[in-house]
Amino acid sequence: MRVKITNTAVALILLHFATMAAAYDYNANDFAAEVVSYTEGTGVGFDIISLELYNQPETALGRPTLETTGDLNIGPEISMVVVPVYPAWRAFEVVTIGTGGELILRFNHPVGNDENNLYGIDFIIFGNSRWRIEDGGSWGLESNPETVTVGGGFYTEQGVVSVSQDGNDWYEFPSGPYADDFAPTAGYKWDRVNDVWAEELDPTRPVDPNLSIGCFEGNSVAAIIDAYDGSAGGTGFDIGTLGLEWIQYVRIKDDVLSPGTTEVDAIADVSCCGDYRHPYPAGDLNGDCRVNLHDFVIIAADWVDISDVSVLADNWLECTWECE
Repeated sequence: MRVKITNTAVALILLHFATMAAAYDYNANDFAAEVVSYTEGTGVGFDIISLELYNQPETALGRPTLETTGDLNIGPEISMVVVPVYPAWRAFEVVTIGTGGELILRFNHPVGNDENNLYGIDFIIFGNSRWRIEDGGSWGLESNPETVTVGGGFYTEQGVVSVSQDGNDWYEFPSGPYADDFAPTAGYKWDRVNDVWAEELDPTRPVDPNLSIGCFEGNSVAAIIDAYDGSAGGTGFDIGTLGLEWIQYVRIKDDVLSPGTTEVDAIADVSCCGDYRHPYPAGDLNGDCRVNLHDFVIIAADWVDISDVSVLADNWLECTWECE
């Protein structure tokens, strides 16, 4: 049996229903879940407060640090929001690779070269790079992100990144991007109206790769966070540039040509419509992870089999991506 959809029906279907993107919903599976191996290189320092070495690889598992502590001047008992000028820095937050060392982490699922990944970025590495504050200033508990500006340099301790599907055959990003580089982590949005930290930024959303360190000279910390457009920062990697469709292992080695030694806080799988956690529902014809009127419009554009309509009916309003 065939059904013909009238022009009037099509016109009604074309009504736009606005949807609001949901805030980040934390899921531990979005991040590296297992330390496969860690070889401590030379030059691994120690936490000046706890005196612990930065050689605890399990700190690189799970989500990036949202809040760290004050330093010796601020006080270690004080909680400090992670911002692009004041990163995670404690021994229980980041691990140092060290010269000649390496860290291998594994996801508990394949990280795909998904076609809907924002900017084509597939995974994100968080370190503890940061901008210098203009005129040699320092970040404190009462610092206002709208008035503190960056300038005069950028601290980065680049690490060379390779990926693998099976943990044996490795594919290196030969000339970057690098771990522990642009863009420095930001934990929360800044509410300019109420002058308070607001909702958590999304660590599975990449920063626009067209942005760079030089774009922000003289800008405020708040302006940098705004430019992240909801992202928590981190360095993005596109596995498609290596000719791969998926990976499950990430290896980081210290770049001997870069000053300092690489730190790692977390590695995240970029979330998108159609990924491992948000598959396309049956009847989703336009690939937006929703079954709704927009899919019916596609069917309505021509004669259709009634079976096609039944698939929509069975899954009407099903959604797997930013449903709220």
